[in-house]
Amino acid sequence: MSAIVLRRLRDLFLLGDAAPTARPVRQVAERTLPATLGVLVSPGDASAVGAALGLAAAAARRVPCAVVCRWTGAESVEPPRSGLAGGAARKLAQRLGARGLAAGACGRVVTVALPASDTEARAATERALAAAGDIPFILVIAGARSPAFDPLLAGLDRLIVVPPSDAAEGLERLAIDTAARLGRGAGLLRPPTTGAATGRLLAATGLPVSPAWRKVAAAALRGDDD
Repeated sequence: MSAIVLRRLRDLFLLGDAAPTARPVRQVAERTLPATLGVLVSPGDASAVGAALGLAAAAARRVPCAVVCRWTGAESVEPPRSGLAGGAARKLAQRLGARGLAAGACGRVVTVALPASDTEARAATERALAAAGDIPFILVIAGARSPAFDPLLAGLDRLIVVPPSDAAEGLERLAIDTAARLGRGAGLLRPPTTGAATGRLLAATGLPVSPAWRKVAAAALRGDDD
């Protein structure tokens, strides 16, 4: 694995070069179905993973939609596009928009594009979380993680680490241990090795389009992250 990949992983999951001084101790994810999730993922997988987890959470909790807040840290972020969506998702997107958030609804997923500033993004996330009510809520961190998000992440039901396919096994374990220390529980999601096109379609439509994506999202939701 190249030094560039290693550095990218550390920035995303471990707050720079910091690593736990004590021996990593794995925290077992709670087996109850979580209502709020934090996701640490590389930008390329962020949209598909967020949508897949949102759909899985909405189906598991038998509610009509889910909210996915996505942060990349990029200065230029396109507002989420709206498409064919259920009535509950459309109404929730409108409610979020009324709170000054860039929101769009597709299928059963309402996506919020967070501002580049980490402090502004945290405030926007708090507004979105309050507006979501009992709807499943997913905060996707797809940039170098800032400490500004840590209080939010610590309060969510579960944190999910999504390492790139070329991540070393040891770094995966370290990322999960770090997430476990931060939050209430931690787990792992590995995107399907095939079906990049279906992942893009999933992100664009907010509809379940791939059994493989449904399987990995449901497993991560349950805490089955072998």
